[in-house]
Amino acid sequence: MGRVLYLDDDVHLTDLLGKRLERRGHSLLACSEAEQALRVFSEDPEAFDLVVTDMSMPGGSGLEFAQALLKLRAGVRVVIASGCEDPNWADFARSVGVQAVLLKPFQVDELAEAISRLLR
Repeated sequence: MGRVLYLDDDVHLTDLLGKRLERRGHSLLACSEAEQALRVFSEDPEAFDLVVTDMSMPGGSGLEFAQALLKLRAGVRVVIASGCEDPNWADFARSVGVQAVLLKPFQVDELAEAISRLLR
């Protein structure tokens, strides 16, 4: 399994998903602020196999966060979760290096499957 950095400003959601993903064998570090997550990632970009971020974050977007990560480590696997159903932004996200886009609300199993697929 993999080490996952998870960013979402909904602390309750990060706690819930963190516990469920850990039960599925993933090691997870959850952050509720993009600045904190970026700092953690930049300290050791190779420490994480995959990053999951919410699209709508205070002070920035998940896409901006993903682009910052990709500058630190090209090819890092990034998943963005969003309630936006506009396919244009999802296509743009993929064009800049995001590997998967999940529409909210999603089931934990959907996220776990996306993570497993990307870590294979």
